[in-house]
Amino acid sequence: MKNCDCFTEIDPQFLEDIDTEIGKPEWHAIYTVRLGAIIEDGIFDWTRPELDWSVAAYSPEQYERVCAYFIERYRYEEISILPVKEWMLSLRRRLIYELMPKYKWLYKRVDDGINPFQVGDEYHKRRQISSDYPETLLSANADYISDGTDLEYETLKEEAVATMVRDYADIYRDVDQLLLDDLEIMFVQLYTANVNGL
Repeated sequence: MKNCDCFTEIDPQFLEDIDTEIGKPEWHAIYTVRLGAIIEDGIFDWTRPELDWSVAAYSPEQYERVCAYFIERYRYEEISILPVKEWMLSLRRRLIYELMPKYKWLYKRVDDGINPFQVGDEYHKRRQISSDYPETLLSANADYISDGTDLEYETLKEEAVATMVRDYADIYRDVDQLLLDDLEIMFVQLYTANVNGL
């Protein structure tokens, strides 16, 4: 790694060793094994049949993006099941059969340009007719009209902007984030090995 020109006093070796004191990632798992460790060992690879969920992905772009995001988000987390192969098969099953059927339609809606501020859409159609003397046959029935008006309109309902802006982070999250939130269960959720019983 090249020494930064703006911090010439920093030892280039320090920059090489920035992960740990010995210059190599230390995974120090408490319960199982960290995702980063099995990536580093070449065990975790999305092309493995135990992990490849591309058949259920919304698109090749979504698949690549979510795979990269998964690694970035969970690199330092411990997997929830041992042995590792059982965990990988569980991850694949969860993505293919449980999560992607639920999220595919949401990816489609976003691709179609869904407005996160839109809370409703009402379509109205009305026909107004009048007759003083039967002159014109209306469709194939026995109704006659002398004049008439067709009216169609659509009302898109939007939440008050101030309310939506205030609550935007809670109301609307990226679909990739929602998907990965549903994968948190695949990792150890207890962050301490020591519980104070007092």
